Amino acid sequence: MCTVTIVPLENGFRLCCNRDERRDRPTASPPMVQTLGQRQAMFPVDPISQGTWVGVNDAGLTMALLNRNADQMNLLDETPEVSRGRIIPALLACGSADEALEHCARLDAARFDRFRLLIVQGATAIVVTSDTRAFLHDIVSVSRPVMWTSSSLGDDLVEGPRRELFDKVFDERRDAWPGAQRRFHRHQWRTHPEISVMMERSDARTVSQTAIDVRSNAIRLTYRAIGSPSAQERVFSRKMER
Repeated sequence: MCTVTIVPLENGFRLCCNRDERRDRPTASPPMVQTLGQRQAMFPVDPISQGTWVGVNDAGLTMALLNRNADQMNLLDETPEVSRGRIIPALLACGSADEALEHCARLDAARFDRFRLLIVQGATAIVVTSDTRAFLHDIVSVSRPVMWTSSSLGDDLVEGPRRELFDKVFDERRDAWPGAQRRFHRHQWRTHPEISVMMERSDARTVSQTAIDVRSNAIRLTYRAIGSPSAQERVFSRKMER
């Protein structure tokens, strides 16, 4: 369960991700720099899968993963063999979006539950969609703000209201988009917190917010845990590798 947006910057882009999780799921570890093959990458770590839902490497290759939640008739018959959280760490060893897509295409879709993977580099996002049988991908321009969202209540239930809010918040001039992005990810409807971007219900809530700024010469990841006694912002920066 996540909401992800990408906003173009003057010399790059910012990807923001709200992670929504069950209240009984263990807290994720804050981001750390890790070596993956020939690359250095930054991402938070889920303690159950030892994987992640969002990250970036020193080539500026940025990724986010959302669950796909269809209607009850399409539920899987058995537990997936491999956690979806293992996908991004494997692909962040790549140096380009095209290379990451090639590696993703070699994965066995049947081993993972449904997902939508965003692979972002420069002004383009590759959106890989899995239905457990095959991978499909689309190319999306990030020349203006874009959004993807999901919910265990059903993706269709939250897509409409969150999309309407997104269009309203970003109906401003370009230089206002970064501030609009921050407001969007912190928005909660008082009467409908369960479908809000900053969501909350009895069994689940938004547990963290991650912002990744990728510019022509630098990368910055800011991680904010929410609702934890030790909640704090963690900032990681490094120069862009050429």
